[in-house]
Amino acid sequence: MNAAQKKALGITGGLVAVIAIVAIVIFLVYTRSNPQANPFQLQMGHTLSSDGTAITDNGTSFSRTKPIYAIADYPDTGVTKDHTAILAVISESTGQVIQQQQVEEDESTQQIKMELDNANWEPGIYELTFARSGTMVGTINFSLHQ
Repeated sequence: MNAAQKKALGITGGLVAVIAIVAIVIFLVYTRSNPQANPFQLQMGHTLSSDGTAITDNGTSFSRTKPIYAIADYPDTGVTKDHTAILAVISESTGQVIQQQQVEEDESTQQIKMELDNANWEPGIYELTFARSGTMVGTINFSLHQ
């Protein structure tokens, strides 16, 4: 292989690498600008509906003197219900999980409801997370005050 062939091979390899990098960047920009709709809905509040299946005062700022309910609603169709689902509350100040509920899903799973044990928690910022088999599918940041 002479010098001209080596130079041509080097230029070709460089062009292929540049094209690959540009394609990856375009793909990442596209996927971030067009996220898939999350079929799961999270709710938090102090008051449950009369049938106990919904929050009537959905919000993100709560008094720690009243019970707080968290609900993860499942869609009617489009998801397999064979995962381990976890609703958890994480303290933003410590990064520690302070409460969690784990459920083994089955075809009858319509929602996961958790009553938070918040009476003795410190005022501050918390995060409710909903994960299925280790994949995060929803979060709500909320504040707790006196």
